[in-house]
Amino acid sequence: MARKTALSRERITDAGMQLVEDEGPQALTLRRLGDVLGVDATALYRHFRNKEDLLSAIGDRTLEGRIVDPGDDVEWRAGIRDLCVRLRAAYLAQPAVADIVRSGPPRQGNELLLTEVMLRLLHRAGFSAGQAADAYHSLIGLSLGSAAIDAPVSRLPHREREELYERWRREYAAIDERRYPTTVAHASSLWPGDAQHRFEVGLDTMLDGLEAQLTQLTPRSQQR
Repeated sequence: MARKTALSRERITDAGMQLVEDEGPQALTLRRLGDVLGVDATALYRHFRNKEDLLSAIGDRTLEGRIVDPGDDVEWRAGIRDLCVRLRAAYLAQPAVADIVRSGPPRQGNELLLTEVMLRLLHRAGFSAGQAADAYHSLIGLSLGSAAIDAPVSRLPHREREELYERWRREYAAIDERRYPTTVAHASSLWPGDAQHRFEVGLDTMLDGLEAQLTQLTPRSQQR
C-alpha cells in the first residue's frame, strides 16, 4: 500500500496554487482543497490560521525564485525596474493567482524581501521616508495592476493576441465620432505592440518622474 505524503505547509500551498490554476480562484475553499489533498479541511488549520493566511502563502510562493537582492552596487533605477519586471512576470506566469492577491502589508518571506529591497534602493537614492513609501506603493500598484489586467490574454498565442488588439482598435474607431471625436482620432494608435511593451512604457515614465523629482532633491553625485 502506497504511503501518503505527509501534509505540510508547502504541500498545501502547492496544491492550492494548482487548484486555482485548474479550476479558477472561486474554487479555492478549504473544504475543496481538503478534498484534493485527501484530508479533512480541519487538518489544514494545523498549518494555516485561515483562508487569508493560505492566500498570502500562495501569493508568496508565486514570487519564489523571482525576487532577488541585487546588493549595493546596482544603480537604484535599474534595480527597481528589474524588480518590477520580475514581479509582473511572476504573476503573469500564474495568471489565476493574480486574481486572488490580497491587499495589505506583506507577511511572507518573498513579499518582505521585495519590500525591503525596493525601499532600500529608494532610500539609498536619496528619497525621504514618505517619498520612498509613495514611490513603492505606486510601483507595486503599476506592476500588479498591469499583471491583473493582462492576465486574461497572457496565454493566448501571439497571433490571437494581435487579432484581439486589432479588433479592439476597430471597435474604438466605430464608436460615435460626434460624442468621442478624440478617441476615434486615436483609435489606430491604441493597444500598440504587446502588453509587456505597454507595461514598460508606463514603468519607464514613472521612473522618469521619480528621477526628475530626485534631481531636485540631491546633487547628481549622490544619486546611485
